[in-house]
Amino acid sequence: MKKSFWLLPLLAAIPLLAVTPQFWEIRTYDDFRKGKLTNLSLTSDDELILAPRFDMVYNTEQTLVSSAVADSKGNVYLGTGHDGKIFKVDAAGQGSMLVDLSELDVLAMAVDSKDVLYAGTSPDGKVYKIENGTAREFFDPKAKYIWSLVFDKQGRLLVGTGDKGVIYRVTPDGNGATFYDTDETHIISMAIDRDGNVIAGGDPKGYVYRISPEGKAFVLYDSGMREIHSVAVAPNGTIYASAISGEAALAPALAPAGSAAAAGANSTVTVTVNATQPQEIEVLEPLEPVSPDTPRAQTRRSGADANAQSAVLEILPDGVVNTLWRSRGEMVFSVLPHDGKLLFSTGAKGRIYSLEGPKNTTLLLESTEEQTTRLLEVGNRLYAASSNIGKLFRIGDTPATSGTYESNVKDTDSISSWGKLSWKSGAADSIEVSTRTGNTSTPDKTWSDWQTLESTGATGSPKARFIQWKSVLKSDRSRSPRMSSVKVPFLQQNFRPEVTNIEVLPSGVALQKVPLNAGNNFSPNDPATIRANTRAGQPRIQAIPPRRGPQRGSQSFQWTATDKNQDTLTYDLYYRADGERTWKVLKKDLEDNFYTINSDTLPDGTYVVRVVASDEPSNPPDIALRGEMESRPFTIDNTPPVVTMKLEGIERRRVQVAIDAADQTSTLNQAEVAIDSGDWRPLFPKDGIIDSKSESFSYVSGDLAPGEHVIAFRVYDQNDNAGMGKLVVRIP
Repeated sequence: MKKSFWLLPLLAAIPLLAVTPQFWEIRTYDDFRKGKLTNLSLTSDDELILAPRFDMVYNTEQTLVSSAVADSKGNVYLGTGHDGKIFKVDAAGQGSMLVDLSELDVLAMAVDSKDVLYAGTSPDGKVYKIENGTAREFFDPKAKYIWSLVFDKQGRLLVGTGDKGVIYRVTPDGNGATFYDTDETHIISMAIDRDGNVIAGGDPKGYVYRISPEGKAFVLYDSGMREIHSVAVAPNGTIYASAISGEAALAPALAPAGSAAAAGANSTVTVTVNATQPQEIEVLEPLEPVSPDTPRAQTRRSGADANAQSAVLEILPDGVVNTLWRSRGEMVFSVLPHDGKLLFSTGAKGRIYSLEGPKNTTLLLESTEEQTTRLLEVGNRLYAASSNIGKLFRIGDTPATSGTYESNVKDTDSISSWGKLSWKSGAADSIEVSTRTGNTSTPDKTWSDWQTLESTGATGSPKARFIQWKSVLKSDRSRSPRMSSVKVPFLQQNFRPEVTNIEVLPSGVALQKVPLNAGNNFSPNDPATIRANTRAGQPRIQAIPPRRGPQRGSQSFQWTATDKNQDTLTYDLYYRADGERTWKVLKKDLEDNFYTINSDTLPDGTYVVRVVASDEPSNPPDIALRGEMESRPFTIDNTPPVVTMKLEGIERRRVQVAIDAADQTSTLNQAEVAIDSGDWRPLFPKDGIIDSKSESFSYVSGDLAPGEHVIAFRVYDQNDNAGMGKLVVRIP
C-alpha cells in the first residue's frame, strides 16, 4: 500500500491578518501541466516522480529535425530544414553532417536492408540515394513534396508525395511507377503492417488507408480531422495514428531561398495548451475548411494554432477504433509503440507522453526545445528529435537522480502575505521547496530570489501580488520520490471598503426586509452565513433587495458597498443639517444596506447623510478599515404649506379670488380648487408654473347659482404635505 502524509500543516490562525486565508492549490493532472517539468514525469494519479534520463546527444544547430531514421549498426540519420542538410550520429553519440542537398527540407528518410540511406526532399520533390557520403538522384516523381518513405517486404521503396497525393513504388534500380493514386492532396505518413500492407495517412481528408501489396485500398478510419501526421504498427498488429486539424503542424512554411526562414531564422513560439486529461475527452468544435488544393507546406508554421486540434487513435486488428487522447492546441507529431506502451510526442514544451490505455497517460518528459518532432527506437535505445533548435536526445532506461518542477505564476489580485506551504508526499521522500514573489505578472529581475522554505514550512519571500514555487525531488537510488497536492495559503492585504452609491428615496417610500420562505434554511443577509460561505471559497451570496412600500412620513436610504477581500461589512449612518459642521449619529452597526426613518425624527430642513462601511466583522480591530460616502442633499418637511384666500369681487355671479400659498422648507408641487365639495380641479399660479416655495394664484369661478357657496383650495409641497384654505361667498 502506498503511504503518504501531509507535511508542514497550516497555521491555525495568523495574527494581525484578515481572519480567513485563501488557498492556491495545485492538485490535479491539469493543474500540474501548467508548470514546467525538468527531469520529472507527471502521472495520471496526479503525482510528480523522477523522469527517465533525457540527455542531449547531438545538436545540428538547424531550425528543426523533420525526419529521422536508423540503420542496423545503430547510426541515426537526421533530416533537417531549412538548409536541406542530413546529419549522421553514431551509437557513441559522435555526429557530423553527412550531405548538404540543394533543396530546403529533408522531410522523409528510409534505410534499405543494406543500410543504404534514401532521402526525400521538398519543395522540389526528389528522392536521393546516399552512399559513402555522396548523394545522387534516385527517383524524381515530378511532385513538389516527398512526405514519407518506407520499404515494403520485397525491398521496394514506397514514396508518399504531394501535391497530388500519389504513392509511387520504386524498384532497387530506380524505376518507379504509380502504386496507388489516393483522393488526398498529400500522403504525409506511411508504415508497413505485419501482412505487408501499406498503412498510409493523408491530408486534407484525414483518412487512414490500408493498401494491399496489389494496390487495393481500404479506408480503415475517417478521423474527421485534416491530417494523419504519423502512423506506426505495433508487433500485435495494432495501428496507432496521430490526427491533426488546424494550421499548426511540424514544419514552418517553406520560404524562398534567401529569406529569413530559408536561412534558418528561429521563431519565437508561444504555445497555449488546453488539453484535457485522457479520460476527459474534450468536445471539439468544427474548423473552417482549408482548400484541398492548398499545398500542405504552405499551411504549416512553427507554432501552435489557436484552432489546432490533435488526437491519438488506436485501430485494433479487428477494425475497432478508439480515441486514446485528444487535445486542443497541443499537436501530436510522432507515435511509437514501445515495450507494451505507446509513446507520443507533441509541440507544446516538447512533451513526450507514455500511454497505457485511455485512463493511464503519463507526461513522461518535457524537452528543453519547443517541439519534439520524432521518436525513434534503435535496438534497446530510445531517441527523440526536436525543433527550435534541431537536436537529438536520448531517453534513458534509468531515472534521473533529481528533477525540478516550477509552478505557473499565481496572481493573488493584491499585495498578499504568505502562510505555510504544505504538500503530499511519501514518508521518506527528499523534497526541497522554495518560493519567489514579485509585482510583475512575468518573473523578471525585479522579483525576489528563490527562498528555500524553513523547516516549519514558512517562506521568507516578501509580500507581493504574484508568487511562484519550485520543488526539487532527489532520489535516494532505491526509489523515486513522489509529490502531489501542493497548497499555498495567502492573505490579501486588507482593502478599504468602498461605498459606491447612496440612493435617497422619495419621501413616503419605506424599505422592509424581505421575509424568508418557509423552506429556506439560510439567510443571504445574515453575516454569519456570508462569512461561512466566504470561508468555503465560494462567491459571496447576494443579499435580497428590500421591499418598497408606501408609508406616509417615511424617509428611506439605500446604498451599495463593495470590498475586494469579500469581507463582511457593517454600516454606521450619520446626518448633518445644511449649515452645520458636526455629524450626528442616526444609526450604528447596521448589517443591512438600507434604512428607513420617520420624517418627524428630524426637524424640517435640508440634510445630508453619510454612510460609513467597516470591515471589522472580518478583521481584528487594529487593521480594520472604513470607507464612506455622503449622499446628495435631501429635504425633511413635515409642515404643510400656509394658504391665504381673499375675495376680490363678484361680477355677474362669478367670483374672483386671490390666493397665496407658501412653504418654509420645500417647493410647492401641486394646487387644486373645488366648489361646494365638487371635483378638485388643477389650478396654475399667475406665472404659469409651480416652481418655488411661494406662489400666487388668481381664481375666477364659473356662473354660480344664487345662494351661499364654499370655495376650497389645497396645495401640496414636494414631501406631499397638504395645505388647505376655504372661502365662503354669497351670490345675490
